[in-house]
Amino acid sequence: MANLRGVLAGTPAVHAACLLRDELEQHGVEGDVHDGYGLALVSVWADLVVWTDGMVYRWWAGCLAPRTRQRLYAVYGMDNPAAVARAVMLRYAELRENHPRSGLIAEALLSYPYGREGGLAGLLRPAIAIAGRDDRIRVPAAPLPLEAMHGH
Repeated sequence: MANLRGVLAGTPAVHAACLLRDELEQHGVEGDVHDGYGLALVSVWADLVVWTDGMVYRWWAGCLAPRTRQRLYAVYGMDNPAAVARAVMLRYAELRENHPRSGLIAEALLSYPYGREGGLAGLLRPAIAIAGRDDRIRVPAAPLPLEAMHGH
């Protein structure tokens, strides 16, 4: 899948997925777009994959129907990707609490200290978002131990 931004990317589904991915990225949440068979997916986190057919966005809301025990899905129209991104970020925050990164992924991130961007922005973005300002951020001279990644 091409990493297109700001242009009509392939099918309406791919275009919609790219709009959502770009909106999430503006808030520091990374996602990967995948397409095929008339659908496009934005993979965000464990148990959080948003899919679209170019008409609506859907993802598992994290709960089951009381009577049927079937998964319940959030469904949003295409008219406001910013509102969809906010709803996805709420689910993302919930999942980050319950599904921390696996040890293998955390270890791999330690060997690639500057995030996907290849600069300090990838490392500092979460800390800046929490602190609200960057003058309190201290970049460690050496990689943090794996326990520090999980808050132990």
